[in-house]
Amino acid sequence: MTRIFAVAQNELMGLLRSKFFIVGLLVVPVLVGGVMTFMAYASSRVDREDRRFAVVDDTGVVYPAIEAAATRHNEEAGEGLTRDGPHFLPERVGTDKTRSNDPTPGLSDRVRHGEIFAFVVIPADVLDSTTGEPIKYYSANTSYTRLSSWLSTNIGAEIQRRRLTNAGVDPALVARLTKRVDVSPYGLVERRADGTTTSARAVDEIERFGIPIFFLVLMFMSVMSNAQHLINTIIEEKMSKISEVLLGSITAFELLAGKLLGVVAVSLLLAVVYLAGGIYTLFNVGRPDLIDLGLVGWFLVFLVSASLLYGSLFQALSSACSDLKDAQSMLQPAMMALMMAYFASMMVIRAPDSAFATTLSFIPPLTPFAMLLRLTMPPGPPIWQALLSVAILVAATVAVIWAAGRIFRVGLLMQGKPPNLPELLRWIGK
Repeated sequence: MTRIFAVAQNELMGLLRSKFFIVGLLVVPVLVGGVMTFMAYASSRVDREDRRFAVVDDTGVVYPAIEAAATRHNEEAGEGLTRDGPHFLPERVGTDKTRSNDPTPGLSDRVRHGEIFAFVVIPADVLDSTTGEPIKYYSANTSYTRLSSWLSTNIGAEIQRRRLTNAGVDPALVARLTKRVDVSPYGLVERRADGTTTSARAVDEIERFGIPIFFLVLMFMSVMSNAQHLINTIIEEKMSKISEVLLGSITAFELLAGKLLGVVAVSLLLAVVYLAGGIYTLFNVGRPDLIDLGLVGWFLVFLVSASLLYGSLFQALSSACSDLKDAQSMLQPAMMALMMAYFASMMVIRAPDSAFATTLSFIPPLTPFAMLLRLTMPPGPPIWQALLSVAILVAATVAVIWAAGRIFRVGLLMQGKPPNLPELLRWIGK
């Protein structure tokens, strides 16, 4: 055990002194915050153009509403340096009473020449709810949907108002009667021992999705952050013959175990730092009620298991390669398994109590992510499912470590072309 801890200590210190660790620990949060700040800033300034568009209003009554809505929109968008959106500038080009030919070819030429951005044709019978002729929107840049969406909303509202008026129905009354009623999620009412009850607590988006996503990303980042270091370290030691010197003093399994302990220590250190930051943030925003030490405990259990499971795979496959180029190809299955575990967990968020999510919780490569998410989303799975998933994960991790040790002892001394899957399986059986 002394040798294993010596290797673990050396691996830990090597990781702590590496640029990648420092970047991951300090720079990544700054970059994430910077990206979020930039996206929030750019979202209101990326589109500040004047969007001129023509309106062919064959009804003769809809255009004034479009013009009034555009005026309101432009006032809300602001002017000068405070402007945070595009200005919509409508132009009326005529009705069916003032033209005898199809206006679309001429308007299309105006769009091509840059005189207008788009044009919309409103058919004469659009106010009749029994007709099915659509309003047509023409533009060279059909991927720009802000103007078309705005037109759809405002033209639709005006048409609906006029249909109601023509039918003798007060549009204001309809608006009041059809006003949207939001559904606010609440937990369950609790019954005390004396028979009295407590009020149900409102559940917000932070609790429903913020906390699960935080744990999911932290798990993925903690496991993924050590992958590149493991690959580089093992390949460098193998190419420089350091691994052969090490194997003269300790066994291959002791070397593997020591490196795994170092990886777990670094993963835990990263997790503790970010967990502390998350707890501090919750206190600052006035939500200490969301701090659940039980969830933190479950997270650490799954993090250790995931670090051991994937760390073993990375080390075993890296040891079978002689250079980084071969390692990148060899490690693709392990990387794909890790990525699949991460993205499959996104589907668990949609229905954490479904049979699909439950099944994922008992598939070892996916268990650390899927079961952790289910635990963070109330009401959570039955405790027996959580314990069973841990038992399955631990058994799978032990099996993977054992198999990785068999590959590791052969791979470190092998040179030349990397082995294929049948050869790896033969190494395990030796």
